[in-house]
Amino acid sequence: MKSAKYTKCTCALLVLSMCLTPGILTSGSIMAKSKAKPAVKRIIMKVGDTKSIKIKNKSKKASYTFISSDKKIATVSKNGSVSGKKPGSAKITVKEKMKASKSKARKIGTINVKIQPKNTAATPSPALQATTSPVPTASATPAPSATPAPTAKASRPPVVIEDPTTPDGFDAVKSSVSYGKPEKISYDSTTVGTTRHAYVITPPDYDASSDTKYPVMYLFHGGNGDENDWLDGKPSQILQNLVSEGLAEEMILVLPNCRARENDKKDPADSLSHEHMDAWTNFLYDFKNDLMPYINANYNVFTDREHTAVAGLSMGGRTALYVGFSMPESISYIGAFSPAFGIFEYENWGLHEDGYFTPETFTFPEEYMGYTTCLIMNGANDTMVRDEPERYHNALVANGVEHCYYLVPGDHEMKVWKNGLYNFLKIAFK
Repeated sequence: MKSAKYTKCTCALLVLSMCLTPGILTSGSIMAKSKAKPAVKRIIMKVGDTKSIKIKNKSKKASYTFISSDKKIATVSKNGSVSGKKPGSAKITVKEKMKASKSKARKIGTINVKIQPKNTAATPSPALQATTSPVPTASATPAPSATPAPTAKASRPPVVIEDPTTPDGFDAVKSSVSYGKPEKISYDSTTVGTTRHAYVITPPDYDASSDTKYPVMYLFHGGNGDENDWLDGKPSQILQNLVSEGLAEEMILVLPNCRARENDKKDPADSLSHEHMDAWTNFLYDFKNDLMPYINANYNVFTDREHTAVAGLSMGGRTALYVGFSMPESISYIGAFSPAFGIFEYENWGLHEDGYFTPETFTFPEEYMGYTTCLIMNGANDTMVRDEPERYHNALVANGVEHCYYLVPGDHEMKVWKNGLYNFLKIAFK
């Protein structure tokens, strides 16, 4: 990047003229063409429906097996026919075994399955309903049983950040401002089978015995980090300084450990392995089935999608996109700061992953289009994730997904991510 000037952030739908930067992963993609893999990365279906999984580059010399992560939500037959059992999300793992080989079956891909209620079309999403009471009709004697139909909310206006720069002292402690203190919590994870840890930062005047409820934002750390990493980013100072100026909403921050496996300590020796990446993928289920229920039960938070946000840096940015786009029914605000490789298929550092989505499937179901806020940003001189965030941005542009994308001077570093958090806090829950 020759210039260190800030770029202007505008709604992504206004920048259709931008060209998709040729991916740096071309050689890796070519190498993977001959390998067998699922034809799709995501299936959305309703309870009672069935869909068949097709395999690209299927070999007649191999057999294929399919495993569901949650048979209560979706089952899969030995032939790859997926059946929706109840609303929720599950993951189908596909394995290949060469018939003439004594080696074990190898994983060739995963498919994220979203099962929607059978009557989805007849039941409006709570997120789309009016937040105020309907106005009664002018009838003099309305029928006692008559209930006015809810009115759909207008879609959100596009996010426009004219100047993403941060002011001096935006993350400094100020004598005139009170700050929330991080509290370390432990929760039982049925996903991992262990007790896991996170930090919770409540507002400075938080009273657990009161009826006051707050929005909640989950902040995800980077690839080799843990729940302590965001503390170096001074999230409490950034948030409360903004709140004191009337530029952000009061909220509860949750800083979890995103490595959902028994060995979840920072700086793991296997950081460039499929086992490590699978632990990050597994966090979706730990987040949905264990962490969120714990926070909802133990803190005064709103539990609807309009008051729930996820954000993260690097691998945490990738996870924010993965979780946010996989759980649009629960999450309304998504912030990805220098999001890492892995949303799409890639080959890098000797590691190949299928990706969570394809560029074509990286979108929201129609009912959440226009009702979800997504921000992606990166350092203009990032030597780690390079142009991958722009690749995500361009796919969203092509799919018509409203979002905001911008660059600031800097590499893969905390000063860039603090800028992202600062600007994301300013637009969250507005």
